[in-house]
Amino acid sequence: TVLIALETNDNLPHDKIGRCMETGEIVQAELTPVVPAAEFGAATYGVGGGCISHHLDTSQAYMETFAPINDPLLQNIQAIAPSLYTPTISHGPRWVPTVALGILIKLFERRPNSSVVFADFDWLPPPDLGSMVSTTTANRRDSQSDYNLLAEPALGDPLVTDMDGNDHPCYLTSPPDALCDILFPTDFGRLATFAKLAHASVVKSNENGAKTVPISASAMKQRDFLMRYGPGEVYKTKGWSGYSPLVDDFGNCSVLAVSPRAA
Repeated sequence: TVLIALETNDNLPHDKIGRCMETGEIVQAELTPVVPAAEFGAATYGVGGGCISHHLDTSQAYMETFAPINDPLLQNIQAIAPSLYTPTISHGPRWVPTVALGILIKLFERRPNSSVVFADFDWLPPPDLGSMVSTTTANRRDSQSDYNLLAEPALGDPLVTDMDGNDHPCYLTSPPDALCDILFPTDFGRLATFAKLAHASVVKSNENGAKTVPISASAMKQRDFLMRYGPGEVYKTKGWSGYSPLVDDFGNCSVLAVSPRAA
């Protein structure tokens, strides 16, 4: 079995997890409804005794809160790799590619000798908020503090862009009626490490583990992957100057390559 996913991970569901500063417990982000704007005035929502500002006048809004992890898939990921995606208190929350990791777990459970290729963005630029800047802040366009951030910043924050080409500070500040593309960068080094741990976990718990071949899992830049596995195709795309879009463009893309190791 061969699974190939190209520019898929960035759009798959992710979960934000953090660590409680008081107890040290790992917690996950949840969305909690807040009081409708009508009770506090336009574009404002009350939470308990205080208020948070929101740039939309809508009858319903949500705020980000943190609670103990209760998602079975997240719990399974933590069990397989206890420290791999665990954030430290000092570094704040981080996003976990939950569904992508779940796909690897399920694939290895059903087809432990599979090969996998995941290719996607390993880095994305910060949002371009120039179109959202008022005239009073036009000279501070690079300062994200000028905008309302309803979600706590986290490692691996996505780039949120609506279909009109406007970026938004975070996933909670985009208009509720706007169709948005949410792009998450992928830490391919961690992804490769998790693939090895997940496969080893499946082999250990599988009664037929003796029939399972060990895997090789590696992360590499897209350029290196193409030069290793498809140099002939790269050569065909080169222009007279030697430029090839396959290897000279998309410098912010990487590849996870998983394959059974030869005995």
